Amino acid sequence: MRSARAALASILLLTLAGAAAAAQAPAEAPAAPLPTVDEIIAKNFEAKGGAEKWQAIKSVKMTGKMTAQGADMPLTVYAMRPNFNRQEITMPAGKAIQAFDGTTAWVVNPMLGIDSAQPVPGPAAEVAKNAADFDGALLNYKSKGNTIELVGKERLGEKDTYHLKVTTKTGSVQHYFLDAQNGIELKMSADVDVGRGQKQKMDTEMSDYKPVNGILIPHTVTQTAGGRPVLRWTISTVEFNAVTDDAIFKMPKK
Repeated sequence: MRSARAALASILLLTLAGAAAAAQAPAEAPAAPLPTVDEIIAKNFEAKGGAEKWQAIKSVKMTGKMTAQGADMPLTVYAMRPNFNRQEITMPAGKAIQAFDGTTAWVVNPMLGIDSAQPVPGPAAEVAKNAADFDGALLNYKSKGNTIELVGKERLGEKDTYHLKVTTKTGSVQHYFLDAQNGIELKMSADVDVGRGQKQKMDTEMSDYKPVNGILIPHTVTQTAGGRPVLRWTISTVEFNAVTDDAIFKMPKK
């Protein structure tokens, strides 16, 4: 009986000691509340030079190279308000063009046997339309009919990011990952329709940000599809307001 009482007393002492230690240990600080979607977007544009400064820009011309399957090809990109876009890639077989003229997405690609301008069909046309928005999906998203949800704070490589889920007016979904420290876009993901009812995850990562006339522009853009590398853009020059005529975006008549 005495040994039983001694054992019980030992357990009681250990329990009390544990409770005392727990009482003396500092409590963990509560996690800081997450910022709102609008706060995250405001920080994003502030970090890149300011929304007002960006909205004063009417057009952009970029030159550089596209690397795909181990080959480097000259690249020129034109963009103009509100939603004009044209990409030119000089390939061994000739010049490939992918463009959106505000209404129609069209393409020329000699390597695919498309020697004259052809409309882009189906879901790919919707992707081109969304990508042509000069201001992107975040700026003035409410007036565009987009909704944005903060999914949470997530780790991307060695950086913490805020994961924003963007649903456009037409129902397409894009996922943006913004650096939690400085607000800059690091990655955009979307499930792209590749035909026959199948979709593939397309990731676009932006890096090597450099200031151009006070605006931060990513000079390296890398795309992967289904986790496999597809292409990389390396930008060497950026010119603002160099494009003044929207004629270059129009699909040529046959």
